[in-house]
Amino acid sequence: MRGAGHRVDLKPASRGGLGMTETVPMKAGLAGLPPSGAPAAGIPAAGVPAAGPRPRLPEAERRQAILRVAESVFLAQGYAATNMDDVARGARMSKKTLYQLFSSKEALFEAVMTEHLAPLLVATPEEAEDDLRKGLIALLDRAATHLLDERHAGFFRLISAEVKRTPELAEAFHRAGPARGKGALERYLAAQAARGNLRLEDPEEAAGMLFGLAIGEPHMRMILAQRHAPGPEEISARVARAVDIFLNGTLPG
Repeated sequence: MRGAGHRVDLKPASRGGLGMTETVPMKAGLAGLPPSGAPAAGIPAAGVPAAGPRPRLPEAERRQAILRVAESVFLAQGYAATNMDDVARGARMSKKTLYQLFSSKEALFEAVMTEHLAPLLVATPEEAEDDLRKGLIALLDRAATHLLDERHAGFFRLISAEVKRTPELAEAFHRAGPARGKGALERYLAAQAARGNLRLEDPEEAAGMLFGLAIGEPHMRMILAQRHAPGPEEISARVARAVDIFLNGTLPG
């Protein structure tokens, strides 16, 4: 017999007769079960890994991870449009962790700049000790190689676009790199002048002039998107010419 809402299954009986087994279908959601085909509570769907917390990194690694993400976000969105939520989300860290390492967006940006410009601040190369021309070429070639690349030009464009609305941005950038990078060249020139190897009245001014002579024109054209980054050979040739022009006007005698 068939009753409403019932299904009758016929099975062969063990001794050749017909056995009748009556089953009642269970509606989805009854007895706390999920609808047909859905995974039970606490079990991820097929092919979807269970979400878990990100392994806690040592502080130095967390800092580097944040700086990498922050650099990408700043360059993609600009300074004003970036907020700490964007960086925390990109780094897969909580805002609390982010603020423990960087107290503000300005502090984070300055840290990004310091990291980016760190290659400018390494020790004076050995060539600088014995040969004035080789020393100047080594210092400037290292600076030009780092500054005359597309990534660095992107930071300059970012700052140029934001500086009127956010004047502290330019100051943070200047503190992080240019002031310190040019300072290394300035100290080297001052030391050479003190030894009598150069005629200089103002080492700071001379460092700015030499920096501009070696790097200024191609750097400005890159910021304005009028040229691509120069290759190593072009950089080396320009730096050598700049040093020769500079020394021609500053050597004693």
